[in-house]
Amino acid sequence: MRQLRVAFSFFTIIPLASPASIVEVARACFLAPVVGAAVGAIAGLAGWGAEDLFDAPVAAALALCASLLVTGLHHADGLADLGDALMARGGRRRRVEVLKDRTLGVGAAGALVMTYLVSWAALLELIQAVEGPAFVLCMVSVELSTRMALLVNAAISPSSHEGSGSAFLEAARGWRGFTGVILTLAALAAAALALGYTATVAAAAAALLTAALLSLVGRRLFGGVGGDILGATVELARMAALLALAAAVIASPPV
Repeated sequence: MRQLRVAFSFFTIIPLASPASIVEVARACFLAPVVGAAVGAIAGLAGWGAEDLFDAPVAAALALCASLLVTGLHHADGLADLGDALMARGGRRRRVEVLKDRTLGVGAAGALVMTYLVSWAALLELIQAVEGPAFVLCMVSVELSTRMALLVNAAISPSSHEGSGSAFLEAARGWRGFTGVILTLAALAAAALALGYTATVAAAAAALLTAALLSLVGRRLFGGVGGDILGATVELARMAALLALAAAVIASPPV
């Protein structure tokens, strides 16, 4: 129970536990999908509730904002840092320096705007294609898939530098990461009973492909991944999962 509270306190703005060390947080990594499911439920309920008051574009925006706010924009920081680092000129050392720099530049702004604009557009398609309860389940499936992508990237990638992400990578390579992936797959299988296997498989596959691509980018450009790239994985995997899920649901709406 302590580990679950630690996971919620670290990955969201919900203060369920006293401050924990990064090692303790890393040991709770297998519960990231549980946190993701809760975040997805909150975002889905926000979008569903907003549909009664606003048109679909506003409801989609509120669903996305709910997902970001409940996590305290925790992973957005990593996406912003990665955006700046990818724009940096120079070798690997220079890119790592920019990745760790706390100031934000045009690369950060571009990464954030493009990612959330595409995510909102996919959400808009999704919220118009499915009704309330199904939309909530879609959001849960998306957020589950993004946390699985986070665990997989951490498990398959070397560490680029010593930092908060190092302990997380080490924990994800053991039974904790494996347990987290199994929990996610079990939950997605349950969701598939309502949404259909095509939709849930599409979301999970898109998220995992994002994890693999970011692992490759991390190895090639930074010598591995760290906390920033792991954070970016969540945001970019959400965008990819939303796009894939929206396309699948539009092609074959749930019964």
